[in-house]
Amino acid sequence: MHKPLILLAACLALLAGCVTINVYFPAAAAQKAAQQIVGNVLGTATSPAPAGSSPAPASSTSINAGSGGGGLGIAVLDFIIPPAAAAEPDMNISTPGIQAIEARMKANFEQNLEPLLKAGVIGFTANGNVAVRDLNAASLPQRAGVSQAVASANRERADLYAAIASANGHPEWEPRIRAIFAQTWIQKARPGWYYRDSSGAWQRK
Repeated sequence: MHKPLILLAACLALLAGCVTINVYFPAAAAQKAAQQIVGNVLGTATSPAPAGSSPAPASSTSINAGSGGGGLGIAVLDFIIPPAAAAEPDMNISTPGIQAIEARMKANFEQNLEPLLKAGVIGFTANGNVAVRDLNAASLPQRAGVSQAVASANRERADLYAAIASANGHPEWEPRIRAIFAQTWIQKARPGWYYRDSSGAWQRK
């Protein structure tokens, strides 16, 4: 009578030894996060559509065992492979630290970076930073503050990318988050602004 349960337990033990939780980089979620943050900083954000509640993914494992063994097997499998492990990862950008960095970036953009971008003094780079393109394009009053504005902006960007990676439990994601933000800064640049491509050449949007 207990033979099916014994066989089930043996199979589950073997399965437990083979299970590997594959944590992958959620590129789509990172792109969505970058669109939201960059849009807010540059003043081009759009109101996000209300997020629909997605149903929890159904278990793909079906165990047909007599004497009630199926229910037990599914319960044990859910313990071994939690449903959250199979869910699509999301990107958390709502921590107080990230929000504080974003607020600083927005203020720095409005006060310092926007006039420099409009004048062609600085531009976005392929590594997610900003850089000086032509200091001569700055007015005399602007020139004294260009280096400081660029250095401050790049510190904020480094802090942001690292904070997002850490907030999501994967500090090693920082380079990939940076790369996605680099693309997004350039994508959302306004006409007339400059960006530096991967070859190091300056391009005008």
